Amino acid sequence: MSEPVAVSAIVCSHSSGRAGMLRAALDSLRAQSAQPCEIIAVIDHNDSLLATIAAQFPDIRVLANSGQQGLSDARNTGIAAAQGEVVAFIDDDALADPDWLKRLCRHYADPHVMAVGGHIVPIWPRGRPTWFAEEFDWVVGCSYRGQPAVLGDIRNLIGCNMSFRRAIFARIGGFSVDLGRAGNDAAGCEETELCIRARQAFPRSRILHDPEARVSHILAEARTSRAYFHTRCRAEGRSKALVVDKAGTEDGLSSERAYVTQVLPRGVLRGLADLVLRRDPSGPRRAWTILTGLALVSGSYMAAHRRRTGSPPTPADFLPIRIMDVELSRPVPAIDAVDADGTPLGGVFALVRDQGRPVDVVEFPLYGETITAERAGTLFATGTHAAAPASTGAIETLPFARVIIATRNRTDALSRCLDSLLVQNYPGYEIVVVDNAPSTSTTRDLIARRYGPGGRVNYLLESRPGLGHAHNRGLADLTAPIVAFTDDDVIVDPQWLGAIAANFARDTQVGCVTGLILPAELDTRAQYWTERHGGFGKGFARRCFDLAENRPRDILFPYAAGSFGSGANMAFSRTALERIGGFDSALGAGTLAKGGDDLAAFSSVVKAGFRLVYEPGAIVWHHHRRDDQGMRNQAYGYGVGLGAYLTKTLVDDPPAVLHFARALPQAATHLLSPHSGKNSRLPPDYPRDLQWRERLGMLAGVRAYFRSRSSLRRYNREIASPPAPTAGPSHIIGGQP
Repeated sequence: MSEPVAVSAIVCSHSSGRAGMLRAALDSLRAQSAQPCEIIAVIDHNDSLLATIAAQFPDIRVLANSGQQGLSDARNTGIAAAQGEVVAFIDDDALADPDWLKRLCRHYADPHVMAVGGHIVPIWPRGRPTWFAEEFDWVVGCSYRGQPAVLGDIRNLIGCNMSFRRAIFARIGGFSVDLGRAGNDAAGCEETELCIRARQAFPRSRILHDPEARVSHILAEARTSRAYFHTRCRAEGRSKALVVDKAGTEDGLSSERAYVTQVLPRGVLRGLADLVLRRDPSGPRRAWTILTGLALVSGSYMAAHRRRTGSPPTPADFLPIRIMDVELSRPVPAIDAVDADGTPLGGVFALVRDQGRPVDVVEFPLYGETITAERAGTLFATGTHAAAPASTGAIETLPFARVIIATRNRTDALSRCLDSLLVQNYPGYEIVVVDNAPSTSTTRDLIARRYGPGGRVNYLLESRPGLGHAHNRGLADLTAPIVAFTDDDVIVDPQWLGAIAANFARDTQVGCVTGLILPAELDTRAQYWTERHGGFGKGFARRCFDLAENRPRDILFPYAAGSFGSGANMAFSRTALERIGGFDSALGAGTLAKGGDDLAAFSSVVKAGFRLVYEPGAIVWHHHRRDDQGMRNQAYGYGVGLGAYLTKTLVDDPPAVLHFARALPQAATHLLSPHSGKNSRLPPDYPRDLQWRERLGMLAGVRAYFRSRSSLRRYNREIASPPAPTAGPSHIIGGQP
């Protein structure tokens, strides 16, 4: 998208008394160094002003607001009439710098950018009032202290200086007519609500603040009075309450928390310090202005919020994201913005391969327009290409392998997984399906009917619930030197097993190999959240971990086992599994511990002196849970499993408590800091309560592990005397009972 962007510049006005300023604003748009494709003036229910401006500016499209009186529908009228790829707005009392549009539009070459705004400089009629704190310049529609001073992401733009891709309005609608200034009403926040709605619909898109894209805001004398300040603060509180009604507290107040807890306290201290250090008697007045403004906004917000009677906010519809597997050596197809059923798509998530090697994941939003093949090829080719993964070498020399899949009552998912496993580019392997505490015979029937007789799919029954039990059951009669594990809800890449086995073949010290996990679908917001939270993709560089030369300089090593991989994509040498004693049956899904069996195995293999390899060429595509409740349960389960795994580590190795004590500050930062690798990858709309559910789950995991161990001992004692009950044949080879 290096070609110039066509921009429609829009100015809205409602008062004949502002005709002079409107003319100046239009002239500033005419003088832009990067000319807009059109300038649109929308006159808000004022026929006299409409006729005047139309007569004076024949080269400008002058339109009447076709909707409800007020700034929101005036802007919506301009958007509906615009023809440019981008629509840019300034107020009728603002002057754009000559390079304003040029600076805004340079960012739209990045497909992730859906909106850009800039700096707004107040032009005071008689200089800034000495009591007017810069922290409250938003009262007069200008940039304020606390906004980013450099180019960066921002939650919302300010209406006097903002631009959007026009296509997003077709997906999310226009500005809300419930918000925004109408006549002398000082209400606002229509831009805030729209930006929040846009981010909910396009979560991978960015809203940028570029301080170099400047406009000057000419302030009328009336807006410099304390009366106006108080009126505007009260109106802002009411408007914030309405935004929260529409968007929810999480998004509606996300920026305000930092503003209130960090920016305003510093402003009060600055005002007091000005009196002491600079002998500025107005410093305390500015501090008082901050306190007064905060009290007015807060009080008005709480009063309006208490009167709220509407239904809970509904986030903007999530648009499915297209999953693609792109090979750069072949022609790249054009990308439609709708799927085969005509459902609009919100973006693309593409695995990019070069000569079969995975080299990158490229993501970008779709704004309702088809991406041409040429443009798509450019987007996919601009990713950071990583080093090649391990070569599989001569595949006929790789050792025999066993693949184990634990499952319970999910035959559709299992069948899909088995079909992908049976087309592996790897001749010497067997598949063992472990039916874990099933309530029906459907899995056994599926294997017998579809994958037997004579096939390479074996069936085993494990009546004790728990993933650790199931994985250990799958090791029965193991002769293969390599055993790989995956989940029943994945699709396995055809080169998966070959990429895994090559690492064992090239290095006898390798005891474990993990691989790349990618989403099989991102059709729901819950799946998108899971993908961003999970951090399943570990990059495209092969990495080794051990206690010697490959020991990372991380105090959490080797206990932060989630960085190694996940149980949906892991393999072990038989020697390593025998050394560590298999999987801890008190851990894993289906037990009270809910997880952690894979983490414990990874850590144990490394501590036993083996090498663990992350191999990006070993790819599986995972079907994340589609519904919100499943996502919430999973977030808590992740926490419980992690807490249980760490508890097991201390139970098995009490001296490790000293290591844990030293690592505690870094672990707390990793868990709690918004800037940590764990939290910084979360999308802006990721619910905070899910983070806290995971953290509470970690605490619960301590007790859960001890309860799971007790339950396991009790169960073993009960089955030690009488013969263990079985629900049917326990062993089928090739589908034959």
